[in-house]
Amino acid sequence: MKNKLRRALLDRKVTLGAWMQIGHCAVAEIFARAGFDWVCVDLEHGAIDLETTTNIFRTLAAFDCVPVARLPLNDPVWIHRTLDAGARALIIPMVKTAAEAEAAVREAKYPPRGTRGYGYSRANMHGMDFSEYITEANDEIAMIMQIEHKDAIGNLEAILDVPGVDGLFIGPLDLSGSMGITGQLDHPQMVAALDRYRSVCRERGVTAGMHIVRPNPENISQAIEQGYTLIALGLDNVFLDDSSRACLKAAGRS
Repeated sequence: MKNKLRRALLDRKVTLGAWMQIGHCAVAEIFARAGFDWVCVDLEHGAIDLETTTNIFRTLAAFDCVPVARLPLNDPVWIHRTLDAGARALIIPMVKTAAEAEAAVREAKYPPRGTRGYGYSRANMHGMDFSEYITEANDEIAMIMQIEHKDAIGNLEAILDVPGVDGLFIGPLDLSGSMGITGQLDHPQMVAALDRYRSVCRERGVTAGMHIVRPNPENISQAIEQGYTLIALGLDNVFLDDSSRACLKAAGRS
């Protein structure tokens, strides 16, 4: 298996990723050169378009860094086009049921497992690597379901029963919103939901993922101790904001 992220997902090995909402290849270069295992382009909440995403993935190809896309929704067009752009892993948002997970996997896989269409694209080097790509893609593309609704917490086992689901990624803020306790991450309902998320992943031997928006040594260590192995650290605009404020503070500006 060439895709080190999918291999790590299946082996439940810790990987550290960066998150992009600023659509510039220089950001991807900086993250990849720094040593992140993977870089995720946020197509749900950022303002990054498909052409920019393709250029970001093209930039990452120069590094040992896996290109990932978090899609705006569980949609065949987005799945097909981001894979054709060169994504090696997809994070599918708001997956609540096994049927929704199955639909995502089916659209991401070539026949006979799925219904992804064949065609020349940047992923297969515009046809120059066509045969090799279509032969390997079903085993190389990592599929990660984002768990961010109370219904998904109740359906975890069924979602994980879907062949081709390689890992889960929690969305705690949306999850809390679905419970009517938006942002109350210490609420007993949230604590119970996150406990169930981690325990089901552990019992099934499946990777549990999370995003630490403002990482520090303490919360990173805690996440690893709790069993999270797919960990996104910060995001580009937060790094820029935090570093800018720290510089100004060091210079005596409040």
